[in-house]
Amino acid sequence: MEKMLQSMMERFRIFIAMGFMIVVIALMIGSWNAGNATTYYAVDKATRDTSQQWANVRATIESIIIWLPYFKFLGVSMILSGITMAVGVIGLRLMKLGEEVMDSVPKQARVTIPPKPKSALMMRLFMMMGMMIILIGFIVSLVTAGTASAVFSQPITDIDAAATGSALLRDLASVVATEAWLEAFKFVGVGFHFLGIIYGLGSILFALNYQKQAIPEVVEKLPSVGRPALGTAD
Repeated sequence: MEKMLQSMMERFRIFIAMGFMIVVIALMIGSWNAGNATTYYAVDKATRDTSQQWANVRATIESIIIWLPYFKFLGVSMILSGITMAVGVIGLRLMKLGEEVMDSVPKQARVTIPPKPKSALMMRLFMMMGMMIILIGFIVSLVTAGTASAVFSQPITDIDAAATGSALLRDLASVVATEAWLEAFKFVGVGFHFLGIIYGLGSILFALNYQKQAIPEVVEKLPSVGRPALGTAD
Protein backbone atom coordinates (compact mmCIF):
# COMPACT_ATOMS: atom_id res chain seq x y z
CA MET A 1 0.00 0.00 0.00
CA GLU A 2 2.78 2.40 0.93
CA LYS A 3 4.67 1.68 -2.29
CA MET A 4 1.51 2.19 -4.32
CA LEU A 5 0.91 5.60 -2.67
CA GLN A 6 4.50 6.65 -3.26
CA SER A 7 4.26 5.55 -6.90
CA MET A 8 1.09 7.63 -7.31
CA MET A 9 2.76 10.66 -5.74
CA GLU A 10 5.57 10.41 -8.28
CA ARG A 11 2.99 11.14 -10.97
CA PHE A 12 2.21 14.62 -9.68
CA ARG A 13 2.99 16.13 -13.09
CA ILE A 14 0.09 14.19 -14.63
CA PHE A 15 -2.34 15.53 -12.03
CA ILE A 16 -1.20 19.11 -12.61
CA ALA A 17 -1.44 18.74 -16.40
CA MET A 18 -4.92 17.18 -16.23
CA GLY A 19 -6.10 19.87 -13.82
CA PHE A 20 -4.84 22.60 -16.14
CA MET A 21 -6.61 20.95 -19.10
CA ILE A 22 -9.90 20.87 -17.17
CA VAL A 23 -9.58 24.57 -16.33
CA VAL A 24 -8.92 25.41 -20.01
CA ILE A 25 -11.90 23.31 -21.15
CA ALA A 26 -14.05 25.05 -18.55
CA LEU A 27 -12.93 28.42 -19.91
CA MET A 28 -13.94 27.38 -23.43
CA ILE A 29 -17.36 26.12 -22.27
CA GLY A 30 -17.88 29.33 -20.29
CA SER A 31 -17.08 31.43 -23.36
CA TRP A 32 -19.54 29.43 -25.45
CA ASN A 33 -22.23 29.82 -22.78
CA ALA A 34 -21.56 33.55 -22.65
CA GLY A 35 -22.39 33.65 -26.36
CA ASN A 36 -25.68 31.88 -25.63
CA ALA A 37 -26.48 34.40 -22.92
CA THR A 38 -25.68 37.31 -25.26
CA THR A 39 -28.06 35.92 -27.87
CA TYR A 40 -30.78 35.17 -25.32
CA TYR A 41 -30.81 38.55 -23.62
CA ALA A 42 -30.68 40.39 -26.96
CA VAL A 43 -34.31 39.31 -27.51
CA ASP A 44 -37.09 41.37 -25.99
CA LYS A 45 -38.43 40.14 -22.64
CA ALA A 46 -41.95 39.49 -23.84
CA THR A 47 -40.70 37.09 -26.49
CA ARG A 48 -38.25 35.38 -24.14
CA ASP A 49 -40.85 34.85 -21.43
CA THR A 50 -43.44 33.20 -23.68
CA SER A 51 -41.35 31.32 -26.26
CA GLN A 52 -40.60 27.61 -25.77
CA GLN A 53 -37.61 27.93 -28.08
CA TRP A 54 -35.99 30.63 -25.94
CA ALA A 55 -36.92 28.73 -22.79
CA ASN A 56 -34.78 25.84 -24.05
CA VAL A 57 -31.89 28.25 -24.63
CA ARG A 58 -32.23 29.60 -21.10
CA ALA A 59 -32.35 26.04 -19.72
CA THR A 60 -28.95 25.39 -21.29
CA ILE A 61 -27.55 28.65 -19.93
CA GLU A 62 -28.82 28.09 -16.38
CA SER A 63 -27.69 24.46 -16.19
CA ILE A 64 -24.17 25.28 -17.36
CA ILE A 65 -23.96 28.17 -14.88
CA ILE A 66 -24.64 25.66 -12.11
CA TRP A 67 -22.19 22.86 -12.94
CA LEU A 68 -19.39 24.75 -14.68
CA PRO A 69 -17.88 26.37 -11.52
CA TYR A 70 -17.60 22.94 -9.87
CA PHE A 71 -16.02 21.53 -13.01
CA LYS A 72 -13.42 24.30 -12.78
CA PHE A 73 -12.88 23.56 -9.10
CA LEU A 74 -12.35 19.91 -10.02
CA GLY A 75 -9.46 21.08 -12.20
CA VAL A 76 -8.14 23.29 -9.42
CA SER A 77 -8.43 20.31 -7.05
CA MET A 78 -6.26 18.20 -9.34
CA ILE A 79 -3.68 20.99 -9.59
CA LEU A 80 -3.58 21.37 -5.79
CA SER A 81 -3.34 17.59 -5.43
CA GLY A 82 -0.39 17.59 -7.82
CA ILE A 83 1.30 20.32 -5.80
CA THR A 84 0.68 18.37 -2.59
CA MET A 85 2.13 15.25 -4.17
CA ALA A 86 5.19 17.20 -5.34
CA VAL A 87 5.72 18.50 -1.80
CA GLY A 88 5.34 14.95 -0.49
CA VAL A 89 7.89 13.64 -3.00
CA ILE A 90 10.39 16.26 -1.84
CA GLY A 91 9.86 15.18 1.77
CA LEU A 92 10.25 11.48 0.88
CA ARG A 93 13.44 12.11 -1.08
CA LEU A 94 14.93 14.11 1.77
CA MET A 95 14.17 11.29 4.20
CA LYS A 96 15.58 8.70 1.78
CA LEU A 97 18.69 10.82 1.31
CA GLY A 98 19.14 10.93 5.07
CA GLU A 99 18.88 7.14 5.26
CA GLU A 100 21.42 6.70 2.45
CA VAL A 101 23.86 9.08 4.12
CA MET A 102 23.44 7.26 7.42
CA ASP A 103 24.10 3.90 5.73
CA SER A 104 27.35 5.26 4.28
CA VAL A 105 28.94 6.16 7.62
CA PRO A 106 30.51 3.64 10.03
CA LYS A 107 28.02 1.90 12.32
CA GLN A 108 29.64 3.39 15.42
CA ALA A 109 28.91 6.90 14.14
CA ARG A 110 25.31 6.36 13.08
CA VAL A 111 22.38 7.97 14.86
CA THR A 112 18.87 6.61 15.12
CA ILE A 113 16.61 7.43 12.20
CA PRO A 114 13.19 8.57 13.48
CA PRO A 115 10.00 7.02 12.05
CA LYS A 116 8.05 8.80 9.34
CA PRO A 117 6.29 11.84 10.86
CA LYS A 118 2.52 11.93 11.30
CA SER A 119 2.46 15.03 9.12
CA ALA A 120 3.11 12.79 6.08
CA LEU A 121 -0.04 10.78 6.84
CA MET A 122 -2.06 13.94 7.51
CA MET A 123 -0.88 15.40 4.20
CA ARG A 124 -2.32 12.45 2.27
CA LEU A 125 -5.49 12.39 4.35
CA PHE A 126 -6.31 16.07 3.81
CA MET A 127 -5.44 15.85 0.12
CA MET A 128 -7.82 12.92 -0.40
CA MET A 129 -10.53 14.60 1.68
CA GLY A 130 -10.22 17.76 -0.43
CA MET A 131 -10.52 15.78 -3.66
CA MET A 132 -13.52 13.81 -2.39
CA ILE A 133 -15.37 16.92 -1.22
CA ILE A 134 -14.89 18.74 -4.52
CA LEU A 135 -15.78 15.61 -6.50
CA ILE A 136 -18.98 15.19 -4.47
CA GLY A 137 -19.78 18.86 -5.07
CA PHE A 138 -19.30 18.37 -8.81
CA ILE A 139 -21.60 15.33 -8.88
CA VAL A 140 -24.29 17.17 -6.89
CA SER A 141 -23.96 20.15 -9.25
CA LEU A 142 -24.59 17.88 -12.25
CA VAL A 143 -27.76 16.53 -10.64
CA THR A 144 -28.87 20.06 -9.73
CA ALA A 145 -28.11 21.26 -13.25
CA GLY A 146 -30.38 18.54 -14.61
CA THR A 147 -33.21 19.73 -12.36
CA ALA A 148 -32.56 23.35 -13.35
CA SER A 149 -32.66 22.41 -17.03
CA ALA A 150 -36.09 20.81 -16.54
CA VAL A 151 -37.36 23.86 -14.64
CA PHE A 152 -36.09 26.56 -16.99
CA SER A 153 -37.11 24.66 -20.11
CA GLN A 154 -40.58 25.94 -19.19
CA PRO A 155 -41.41 29.47 -20.38
CA ILE A 156 -41.05 32.12 -17.67
CA THR A 157 -44.76 32.84 -17.82
CA ASP A 158 -45.47 29.20 -16.89
CA ILE A 159 -43.02 29.32 -13.99
CA ASP A 160 -44.53 32.56 -12.69
CA ALA A 161 -48.04 31.12 -12.97
CA ALA A 162 -47.18 27.88 -11.12
CA ALA A 163 -49.32 27.25 -8.05
CA THR A 164 -47.93 26.96 -4.53
CA GLY A 165 -46.83 23.40 -3.84
CA SER A 166 -46.53 22.47 -7.51
CA ALA A 167 -43.71 20.18 -8.66
CA LEU A 168 -42.29 22.99 -10.77
CA LEU A 169 -41.88 25.34 -7.80
CA ARG A 170 -40.54 22.53 -5.59
CA ASP A 171 -37.85 21.82 -8.18
CA LEU A 172 -37.05 25.53 -8.46
CA ALA A 173 -36.75 25.81 -4.67
CA SER A 174 -34.51 22.73 -4.62
CA VAL A 175 -32.20 24.26 -7.24
CA VAL A 176 -31.87 27.57 -5.39
CA ALA A 177 -31.33 25.89 -1.99
CA THR A 178 -28.70 23.48 -3.35
CA GLU A 179 -26.81 26.30 -5.05
CA ALA A 180 -26.69 28.16 -1.72
CA TRP A 181 -24.89 25.42 0.24
CA LEU A 182 -22.77 24.18 -2.66
CA GLU A 183 -21.19 27.63 -2.95
CA ALA A 184 -19.49 27.17 0.42
CA PHE A 185 -18.97 23.42 -0.01
CA LYS A 186 -16.38 23.81 -2.77
CA PHE A 187 -14.28 26.18 -0.65
CA VAL A 188 -14.24 23.61 2.15
CA GLY A 189 -12.61 21.20 -0.29
CA VAL A 190 -10.00 23.79 -1.26
CA GLY A 191 -9.37 24.42 2.44
CA PHE A 192 -8.59 20.73 2.96
CA HIS A 193 -6.16 20.88 0.04
CA PHE A 194 -4.29 23.79 1.60
CA LEU A 195 -4.11 21.92 4.90
CA GLY A 196 -2.59 18.99 3.01
CA ILE A 197 0.05 21.29 1.51
CA ILE A 198 0.82 22.73 4.96
CA TYR A 199 1.32 19.26 6.42
CA GLY A 200 3.47 18.34 3.43
CA LEU A 201 5.70 21.32 4.12
CA GLY A 202 5.77 20.14 7.74
CA SER A 203 7.21 16.81 6.55
CA ILE A 204 9.96 18.65 4.68
CA LEU A 205 10.79 20.68 7.79
CA PHE A 206 10.88 17.45 9.82
CA ALA A 207 13.42 15.91 7.41
CA LEU A 208 15.55 19.07 7.34
CA ASN A 209 15.52 19.39 11.13
CA TYR A 210 16.56 15.75 11.46
CA GLN A 211 19.49 16.28 9.11
CA LYS A 212 20.44 19.48 10.92
CA GLN A 213 20.56 17.58 14.21
CA ALA A 214 22.02 14.30 12.92
CA ILE A 215 24.93 15.63 10.88
CA PRO A 216 26.74 17.31 13.82
CA GLU A 217 26.24 14.16 15.92
CA VAL A 218 27.73 11.98 13.19
CA VAL A 219 30.66 14.34 12.69
CA GLU A 220 31.29 14.39 16.44
CA LYS A 221 31.42 10.59 16.56
CA LEU A 222 33.57 10.10 13.48
CA PRO A 223 36.98 11.02 15.06
CA SER A 224 36.53 8.31 17.72
CA VAL A 225 35.95 5.57 15.18
CA GLY A 226 39.06 3.35 14.91
CA ARG A 227 40.84 5.18 17.75
CA PRO A 228 43.08 2.77 19.82
CA ALA A 229 41.70 1.92 23.23
CA LEU A 230 43.48 3.38 26.27
CA GLY A 231 46.34 1.19 27.54
CA THR A 232 47.05 -0.51 24.21
CA ALA A 233 50.47 -0.43 22.62
CA ASP A 234 51.26 2.36 20.19
